[in-house]
Amino acid sequence: MPADPRFAAPDDMRLRIGSPALGAGVPVPEGGGRDFYGHPAPDPPNSGAYQEHGV
Repeated sequence: MPADPRFAAPDDMRLRIGSPALGAGVPVPEGGGRDFYGHPAPDPPNSGAYQEHGV
């Protein structure tokens, strides 16, 4: 990602509102449909491990 992904904190990979990674991912067939934190993946998914709306 060429832009700042706007992580919540240096040790918190959740995305903040306004992150360019929100909705910028590509669906992964048989990907499980959930993110690292257990949230359902949106359509289109976010880029990265966090799939919830921004914090």
